[in-house]
Amino acid sequence: MLSPESDPRAPARTMDCARGCFRSVVTDLEMTAPPEFGSLSPPAPGVTVQPWADPPVDEYLTLFRQVGDPWLWYGRLRASRADIADLLQHPGHEVWRLWHGPSVAGLCELDRRLPGETEIAYFGLVPNFIGRGLGGYFLRTMLAEAWRGEVRRVWLHTCTEDHPDALTVYQRIGFRPYQSREEWVRDPRLDGLLPRHAGPHVKIPEAP
Repeated sequence: MLSPESDPRAPARTMDCARGCFRSVVTDLEMTAPPEFGSLSPPAPGVTVQPWADPPVDEYLTLFRQVGDPWLWYGRLRASRADIADLLQHPGHEVWRLWHGPSVAGLCELDRRLPGETEIAYFGLVPNFIGRGLGGYFLRTMLAEAWRGEVRRVWLHTCTEDHPDALTVYQRIGFRPYQSREEWVRDPRLDGLLPRHAGPHVKIPEAP
């Protein structure tokens, strides 16, 4: 799998340099019945998926940034520590980790706070583990978990800052796009939430 900065499929972005914003297209996807998962055997010895009960805020944010910085994930970074702690302790919010031996290889968050629905709020791999055949297993495992209980709908969203294959992968596994929208995003690198080298596939919208 190509890195964000080297992937030629990364789309050009419309920039508003005066406001420090870039245009993002967000696509919402859903499934209303569980897919046929097939085998959920791990792709390699020592690969496991485990829930992370009551994660410490600092440890959680470290992993969130490991996974999300290349894709400009900023949602949690604009929240207060108190709000993050409340979310992590909420019984309707689950944090899961993908392990490869002793190393954490991925992060997934399931939001069950709406009755009958599960949102896959965040899903991704630590960069060093991309391209090792772990993502499909992790996603199928988390989908099986998302459908646990009396669930009528599982949904998520992706955007133009995600990997170029993300939308295709989600549709291939059974998600159906049901709406898209345009958002103007204040670049988190300009606000110091992310380092300037994060998300190299997206130009920083600033005056030359």
